[in-house]
Amino acid sequence: MKTKIFRALLAIHFALCLCLFLGCEPVDFGGEETNETGKVYFPDEDGIVAGLSNYKIDTVKNLINFPVKVYRGGFSDFASFAVNVAADNNSIQSFIQSGKLPANTVALDPSDYELAATDTITYSNGMMKGTVTPKIKVANMSKYSGKYAALGIVVKSADKFDVNTASNKVIVYFPVDSLFGKVSFPAVTNANNNVLALDDNSYTIDSVANTVNYSIPIMRAGVADLAATSVTVAVDNSTIAGLISAGKLPSNTMTLNSSDYTFNTSVSMSGKNGVLQGNAMPKINISKLSQYAGSVVALGLTITNSKFPIDPDRNKIVVYFNADDILALFAPRVNLISDITKWVPINLSWSNDVTATVNTQAGSILFKGGNGGWNQAGVYQEVRLYGHRQYKVDMHIQGSGANNVWFEVWLSKKKPQDGQDVTTGWDPAAVMLLGLNTWNGCGVSPFNGQLSVISCNGKGSTITLPAGGTYYLTVRGGGNDLGTTGITVSNFEFK
Repeated sequence: MKTKIFRALLAIHFALCLCLFLGCEPVDFGGEETNETGKVYFPDEDGIVAGLSNYKIDTVKNLINFPVKVYRGGFSDFASFAVNVAADNNSIQSFIQSGKLPANTVALDPSDYELAATDTITYSNGMMKGTVTPKIKVANMSKYSGKYAALGIVVKSADKFDVNTASNKVIVYFPVDSLFGKVSFPAVTNANNNVLALDDNSYTIDSVANTVNYSIPIMRAGVADLAATSVTVAVDNSTIAGLISAGKLPSNTMTLNSSDYTFNTSVSMSGKNGVLQGNAMPKINISKLSQYAGSVVALGLTITNSKFPIDPDRNKIVVYFNADDILALFAPRVNLISDITKWVPINLSWSNDVTATVNTQAGSILFKGGNGGWNQAGVYQEVRLYGHRQYKVDMHIQGSGANNVWFEVWLSKKKPQDGQDVTTGWDPAAVMLLGLNTWNGCGVSPFNGQLSVISCNGKGSTITLPAGGTYYLTVRGGGNDLGTTGITVSNFEFK
């Protein structure tokens, strides 16, 4: 009896040992709940591998490699062995229909990839594993733009071991544009928003060629194939008129004349910071810009050719800039109101109670009168100003002191006319820069000095305009009594 019990225990012990060494022990099969008994399998339980989770780019051969792990279960026989694999796209359609793959997934054609027929499984870190690596040809991917590409792989057989036929198939898929994207102007968000204002960071000045060179970025999405290439960009101004009418371009926009710039239609692209990018660069002749003074200048561009797909919603752009921004960089600082003969008298009140008399020999203007009539008179000059450039106005004033009087310097877009007061009500763009105002406390006692120092009214002596153009500088004075000597103005300066 004891002998029989001993033999039974020995048999059980032997069976357990045999199970351990021959691979009956359950192992991890891509999840703790999966049991495997020494067969070859893919560990992906749903049979799908998202390609973007693991890939390598071969820039030399222009391939993208998607390594897929393959395992063999069990703890016995750790010698390396071969597995035989092949492409198998038969299940892709059913995965699309079940929702496991995106609806716009397409199966790769055999000409689009390389797949070795065999792979080796070796023992590493306590496991028997290998890697099946489909190699996708970058040059073939443009035809799949906007879609997901998929490739099915099957383990057909293995040396010495069985294949788990329930887990021997896998589908690798990836969004094509994330790896092999389209070429576009990144500043364009969609086809209805393709206007770009060029700012101070968009240009460089070539002092030798006397050009201002604007950089307009072009990019290709995706991280694959970052080898240097080029795209073709053509000038296309066909949409500018419509954009002006639609209010997407300022009403004072002018199309840049072809004789006023040079443009290399072949734009070089290279990989920078993991992105293929380049810059279209129109080079504008600075000496030709004066004809656009006071205007916005626009140029339309279209990406017409590339070895990569071109985004049809982002391949057109209209860039524009304020001509005065550039002209102001080179315009000399000159006194715009130094010529006393250019002052034009204007009777703002239809009355001679207050007069403004220009003395060309003395280079001065005398404002005099009042007589309690509360009338006013003025003079103005037309000036040509640049946008985004600071200007400063000043003049010397002298008087014996006034009573209930205003004396002001205004800048307006509208041209002054007899009988019309220069105010913001008359011209919303008008700005009072400097002024005497006896109610505010200046001009009451005798004065002799620069208006910018004596002034107690107005915005101040400096102004920067948002846009250039023709403006009018008006000096006006009036009120109850301008004083015994009146107000004499000289040494006019505006620059």
